[in-house]
Amino acid sequence: MGRELNAYERALAEDRRVIREMLRVTTGGAHVGLAVTVLMVALFAAFGGARSALTVGGAVAAWFALTLMVVIFRGRRRWAAVTRAYVLTFGWGGWL
Repeated sequence: MGRELNAYERALAEDRRVIREMLRVTTGGAHVGLAVTVLMVALFAAFGGARSALTVGGAVAAWFALTLMVVIFRGRRRWAAVTRAYVLTFGWGGWL
């Protein structure tokens, strides 16, 4: 088996685990991110006009499409690819 970690390596491993847990995104958080995005696009439509709403909505759609292409390229298929791209695009909502 592997060697035993020294105190520094144990502390570093624990710090990395805490950071991974802190930055974890979920589907629930992605739903919140999507809701906030839809609200912002609606506000842009109400106050900035249709052109502003289409610009913001198009940018979000392009980002999702790019993310989906990367996820598919990296080996995910079908619904798993869509779910991963959805979480990567809107998962920031879990941090609100």
